[in-house]
Amino acid sequence: MMLAVVHIHKTAGTTLAGVLKHANGGTHCDVLAEDAAAPYFSAADLRRLRRWYPRLRSILGHDVRVYSDLETEVPDVHWVAFLREPLTRTASHYQYDVQRGGVDLPFEEWITHDAVRDRQTRILAGPGGTAEEAIALLGRFAFVGLTERFDESLVMLGRRAGIRDLRYAKKWVAPHDDIKQRLLSDPPTREMLVAVNREDLAVYEHVRREVYPKQQAEYGITLDTDVAWFRRHNQETTQRRMYASLRYAAYVAKWRWGYHPWVERRRRRAAAVPS
Repeated sequence: MMLAVVHIHKTAGTTLAGVLKHANGGTHCDVLAEDAAAPYFSAADLRRLRRWYPRLRSILGHDVRVYSDLETEVPDVHWVAFLREPLTRTASHYQYDVQRGGVDLPFEEWITHDAVRDRQTRILAGPGGTAEEAIALLGRFAFVGLTERFDESLVMLGRRAGIRDLRYAKKWVAPHDDIKQRLLSDPPTREMLVAVNREDLAVYEHVRREVYPKQQAEYGITLDTDVAWFRRHNQETTQRRMYASLRYAAYVAKWRWGYHPWVERRRRRAAAVPS
């Protein structure tokens, strides 16, 4: 069994990656498609990745897609995704682009870009994907978490995927939420957020009303108790403690000095080939 996490921007995917690095060490990889123009991380990419990670237990990345051909290489892929309330996710994405990405576009221009529209739906179902198609594909996922219920989602995922150590420290926290809160509270900008997230809103509501409650019921009556226990034991976790663990160090050494330089060379070669 291999865990494959579809990383959707601004859904706590970086924090989840930290959990997997700390838990799985050198058997986890944050992956990239070898060709940056490719539609997804492919079975061929995975075969070559296994030269670096022969005991691979989990992958995570923005290029990981449930509609890819990965199952031709690993039939027992356990797909995982976390979704976030779409208006909040999009506002947070713009805030991140401004605060960390160097974007200086006004929101009214940024939101017109095609990449912004229904981002969660299109990552789940493809560039032309609809809410109906994304909802159908959710049936292939072993687990779908909610960013707003991150700790609870993590505890449920841990049981389902056999991850025993779920501790985490948040990787990046916005210096302030002023931009996000302004966009969500101002009626004109909120309406713009609604207009570009209609498919995402339908998918999110389906998960919130149908998929997530079913997962809670399957976990059983100890869920609240287990989440409370986890929070007590996680509250002292810091990034320094995470980085000091042997498993995390094993991940960093293999990824930073082996896989990542190698895949970046492959990407440069692919970009140099005339289309």
